[in-house]
Amino acid sequence: MTDAEAAVDEVTVDEAAVDEAAVDEVTVDELDLALVNAMQLRPRAPWSLLGQALGISPVTAARRWRRLSEAGIAWVTAYGLPHPEDPGCVAYLDLDCAPDRLRRIADDLAEDPHVMSIEHLSQGCDLVVTAAFTDLAAVSRYTAERLGRLPGVNAVRVHLATGFYAEGIRWRLDSLDPAQRVELHDDHPAGNGPPSGLRAEVREEERELLIRLGVDGRLDQAELAAATGLSPSTLRRRLNRLAASDAIRFRCEIAARDAGRPVLATFRADLPPDRLDEVGPQLARLPEVRLCVSVTGPHNLILSVWQRSLADVQRLEAALARRFPDLRVAERRVSLRTVKRMGRILDADGRAVRAVPMDIWRDPAPVSS
Repeated sequence: MTDAEAAVDEVTVDEAAVDEAAVDEVTVDELDLALVNAMQLRPRAPWSLLGQALGISPVTAARRWRRLSEAGIAWVTAYGLPHPEDPGCVAYLDLDCAPDRLRRIADDLAEDPHVMSIEHLSQGCDLVVTAAFTDLAAVSRYTAERLGRLPGVNAVRVHLATGFYAEGIRWRLDSLDPAQRVELHDDHPAGNGPPSGLRAEVREEERELLIRLGVDGRLDQAELAAATGLSPSTLRRRLNRLAASDAIRFRCEIAARDAGRPVLATFRADLPPDRLDEVGPQLARLPEVRLCVSVTGPHNLILSVWQRSLADVQRLEAALARRFPDLRVAERRVSLRTVKRMGRILDADGRAVRAVPMDIWRDPAPVSS
């Protein structure tokens, strides 16, 4: 039974088991981290499998997950890109903003369905916006007609992804032992770069399904059928096609502070072009690395990491210099706040408040501010 087929087995959770008034006081223990780690490996695994791997009952696994998700500590989302071999439609947009408009600009852009993530940075630029589009013409329209018309946006610099070596979908907590990881059959081992097979197009009739799963990646087949109006057989066929062709990817996220890694840093770096495909995969295997991507622009590599302290950021840079002498770090950026990550609006503590459905197929027409 595949993740797409299985969806989630039905487990009844006592409504009283989760104290709604105590959601803001939720803290994370080792079992919670192990559950999140398990769901990073298998985001749509049935509760029975997750419980078995962790040595707890399916009801306990489901109850703990509900507690974490309702507190915004962890969530499962899904995403896809429309073109199998065109990562250039993922753009990293550096925005210089008027100080008195920065928060308003970030909040406005967080509502855009093309925008995956927004970071308020300590240097280099005020905001970096990660967005995905169907083609380069859509990138042009968004920067000119959306960003160009926002009061307070003083400058926009576009960096387009040319190749991915590591993505957040493969970043892992280290909370499971090797036997548990084997039992869960991690389909996307951390640090191995993107899947090697060709990714299929997302068809128009599959778009609504992908949007729904982007809001809640653990919706079961009955819930998906009710939300989309599809028959069970049609739903199952579309899910299987999307999953088998890597047109859809399920991803379990956790708030950085609750993961014990509250410092988010990004290096803009340079490598000789002929060394990118050799060094990139090695960088991707470093446990701190969340993102390693080659890009257009004055610096050809972006490396994003989660660290326990600012001192760890400096130590990592020193280690990179020793191990990769031809890697030159040009900029060091620390995130002061994450406004949005993978379609979730985050609070000041990095916990998810609500979802903004990701829909990169929508026309990026200007939105009034």
